[in-house]
Amino acid sequence: MSIMDEVFGFFVEEANDHLRILEEGLLQLEKNPELVEELIEPLFRAAHTLKGSANLVNVTDVGVVAHRLEDLLEGIRDGETNLTLIRADGMLFALDQMRELIHLRQSNENAPEGMVADILARLATADSQEDHEELQTDHSPDVSTSAEEGADQYIGVERRVPSRRKDEVGGVRVSMERIESLMGLVGEFTVTKNHLLDRLPIMVRMQEEVDFAGQRLLKEVSSFSERYDYTMPTRSSDDRDDAFEELEFDRYDELNLFSRKLREITVDIEEALKEMTGFFRVFSQDIHSLDRMTDEMKEQISAARTVQAEQLFKRFNRAIRDLAQEQNKPVELCIFGGETAIDRVIYDGLFDPLLHIIRNCFAHGIEPTEERLEKGKPAQATICLKAERRGNTVEISIEDDGRGIDLKRVRERGIEKGFIAEQDELSERDLIQLIFRPGFSTTLSVDSESGRGVGMNVVMDRLAHLNGTIDVWTKAGEGTRFRLRLPLSLVIVNVIQFVCGQLKLVIPSAQVDEIVDLTYRAKDAENQKKYQGIETIDLARLLKLPAAQETPMFGVLTQAEGTPIMLLVGQVLGQEDTVIKPFGSFLEELPCFSGSSLAGDGSMRLVLNPARMKRQAAEVLESSEPLPAAPSLPKVLVVDDSLSVRKYANLLLTSKGFSVVTANNGEDALEKLQEENIFSIITDLEMPIMHGYDLLRELQDRNLGHIPVAVLTSRAGEQHRKEALSLGATDYLVKPFEEESLLSVVTRHQQIMRS
Repeated sequence: MSIMDEVFGFFVEEANDHLRILEEGLLQLEKNPELVEELIEPLFRAAHTLKGSANLVNVTDVGVVAHRLEDLLEGIRDGETNLTLIRADGMLFALDQMRELIHLRQSNENAPEGMVADILARLATADSQEDHEELQTDHSPDVSTSAEEGADQYIGVERRVPSRRKDEVGGVRVSMERIESLMGLVGEFTVTKNHLLDRLPIMVRMQEEVDFAGQRLLKEVSSFSERYDYTMPTRSSDDRDDAFEELEFDRYDELNLFSRKLREITVDIEEALKEMTGFFRVFSQDIHSLDRMTDEMKEQISAARTVQAEQLFKRFNRAIRDLAQEQNKPVELCIFGGETAIDRVIYDGLFDPLLHIIRNCFAHGIEPTEERLEKGKPAQATICLKAERRGNTVEISIEDDGRGIDLKRVRERGIEKGFIAEQDELSERDLIQLIFRPGFSTTLSVDSESGRGVGMNVVMDRLAHLNGTIDVWTKAGEGTRFRLRLPLSLVIVNVIQFVCGQLKLVIPSAQVDEIVDLTYRAKDAENQKKYQGIETIDLARLLKLPAAQETPMFGVLTQAEGTPIMLLVGQVLGQEDTVIKPFGSFLEELPCFSGSSLAGDGSMRLVLNPARMKRQAAEVLESSEPLPAAPSLPKVLVVDDSLSVRKYANLLLTSKGFSVVTANNGEDALEKLQEENIFSIITDLEMPIMHGYDLLRELQDRNLGHIPVAVLTSRAGEQHRKEALSLGATDYLVKPFEEESLLSVVTRHQQIMRS
């Protein structure tokens, strides 16, 4: 990249700031011409700076237009001319054309021939108008300000009182690419952090097993030492030391010495175990501190790429002004929550959807002035934009006080389009959902106000790409409200993880309204009423996944095409921050998914996107039957209180293709038998809590005697062997054992269960 190209990049950012200042200032002067002395100087300075910067980077077309704009503003500043409606239109037109010229330069395209001349001619025509057309504060439909004193709101274009420049902390311009790169690194760091958090319970379990084994060792060594530390050794006449009497000198044989050394070693092991326990505790605290620091780092970097919602909302001042003039509908823009911070990517992605909705407000909602007066409404209509942060999401609502959505007309168009039949009885919620169908529009002719003949499906699709949802409220004669809910960030996203049909999936928490415990709901009559009328969708059946053995336990309440739906899932695993990777072009048309996410254990999970799920469910569920549940693979259960034996048997059997479950005593084994499909049991005899003989008896009492059991023990006596076989064991192996012997036993058990 050349120096000039790099400088041009900075110029684009600076030019956008100057153009924004000019547009907002002109709109404010248009409504409040009495503030000309206070507001004209910043506009003149912005035009002057823009002219110099454009000429510096050889964008001379912009420099020429900015120079002419500067002349007009200088005349207004010096009192030679006044700001008329036509002059304001001409200068706003020039601002739009300068944006286009900069865009053409960015794209390495030449400006159309005569474009600059047309701009200058328009400005000259505007400047030649007579001053009797001077603006009046109540002359044109505007986007005015009327805020109650002390209220936390912003209405229309904010009135600013000039103040002295205060000392400011120096700043550095950082490109969005650098911030995106930092956020990407934080995202990868978050995945690694999740991996550590997933491993933490495993480490705790290992610590507990080591502690348990250490306590057993200490107990056995203490018992041994108590018996043999001070036993009187047998003496021969050759061992006598005549210098001492029998009780005047301690004598030890090899057993006494071994017992004492064993006690010393055990004390050392006990100290090491204490240190290891302390290390595990501190290490666990460090991981949780890392979790907190990662969250804070994510928040700080995310804040660096956020902008205030007010900046987004102000961009609609011009559009509302122009629409109000074109349709002769006076409209007031109200802005609430302008200080709410939103992600820059969401800021860029929301402009078109919000502009589409605002156009629809003019075309379908806001009545002409005469009609409003007949209904007892104020002549000036209201469009309210509101932003509010809710947890990990930001909600943006657009509300008007017009006539509301004409549901009768919506139904007629739905029938014409073939989306519904005449005999279909649809609720108000279902009728509203029709406006999000592709190709649906109540406007017969294409125009600029109602979205150029394109339906609300474009808004739905754009929100789906932003992991957002939309819902609609409308009431005849009172107005309509669209509420958009979006995540705070699109790089690191908070998700809900759940299991459906033996498959792990995630859904952004911004798209989740509520998690419903279906077992509790079934018992609570009040809860049953709360969710009446909400469509439920069996997600496993929709995605054509093998059904799980158990019935769905939870419902995920979300939004699809503007209406609430409840997705039935098997189990909710929890909530975490993760990085969502969008699909490439080959998979981007998948209707139910928006990307993939990496779990802490390294597994890949699909990210659910419910935006179009309602219609997809209707198509799939009508034409398909649920798939049968996939049988779970049978496993080998290894029961031994020795960690090394469990690990060794697990590695040996796993390497030969068997799935293994382990238990450290008989009671633990019985719990595993309730949870898993077991075809072979390998058990020790001597274990704490419940030993092997008791386990064999319990298997018979619980009608589990059909599962083959092999005893693996260090007891080689015939009495132990006979007792085990009499209680139902099919095989008896003695430690140490041959690998081939164990493998042949497990293989034979597998054949027995298959037959």
